[in-house]
Parts: sequence; C-alpha cells; structure tokens
Amino acid sequence: SKAIWATDQLHEYYKAIKDSILHDVDFIVEDADQLLLVECKNANFKGVNCPKSFKPIQRDTIHLVARKYYDSIHFVKGLGKGKTKKFVYVYVVEAHHGSITERKGIRNRLRDRLPFKLQKKHRFEDTIIHDVYVLSIDEWNKKYPQYPAAR
Repeated sequence: SKAIWATDQLHEYYKAIKDSILHDVDFIVEDADQLLLVECKNANFKGVNCPKSFKPIQRDTIHLVARKYYDSIHFVKGLGKGKTKKFVYVYVVEAHHGSITERKGIRNRLRDRLPFKLQKKHRFEDTIIHDVYVLSIDEWNKKYPQYPAAR
C-alpha cells in the first residue's frame, strides 16, 4: 500500500485481551497528512442472507459505529501515531437501496455521537477528531484512490 503505516489487526489485539469490552475499527491507515480510522459494512453483495435486514441508520447501529471510533482512537494515540496529523473517521457502508441521502443522514447522526462538540467546548491540547465521512465503496475509491477497495 502507499500508506506510511496501516493495520487491520486491531481486532486481533483486542480479542487477545480476555473479557475485553473494546470494539475496534476494521482498519487504520496513516499517510502524510492524516490518520484514517475506517469501519466497513457491506450488506449489498450477492450471497448475503438478508441484505434488507441491515439498517445502517438505526440508532443502535450508529451507536456501535461511533463506539468503534472511541474504542480505537486510544490505541492509535497510545502508539504515538498521528501526533501532527488529522484524525478522520470513515464509515464505508453498502446497504440495500443505500443512497447518498441515507449516507448523509448516517453521517449527521454519527457526527452527533462523536467528540466534535466535546472538543469544541473544551480546548484540548490534542484534537480528538477532525472529520467524519460516510461513503459508498465507489465514493471511497474516488476520495482515496491510493487505497482502492473492492466489493
């Protein structure tokens, strides 16, 4: 990959901790400007048992996706990664009848649950999050062509 550093092993690290309650993002990518924490959900491919049952805009789903950011960011910061970089959370979601309008709604609900308001109210020494994107796989490939994703 063209990344300075990347891992998809956070799940394995957390699983190795007995009785861990931590939830992890699917992968992390560091490049020259930013550190991407990426969560992917694809319920829109041939062979999925019940693609219509995945509701990415539901409150519980949004809550879990937000929690994955919180539970993963301390690992990255603990490694000393991204000290001078932007922290960006990217949720790549493919769902039955997913649309750009639905992804914007997911992004807005996710933004409300991430620490944007907290860091605005309290001027922390380090920024916890700079931005959040909710993208389809095609949108991911346009925004981050150096890290292509396939269905």
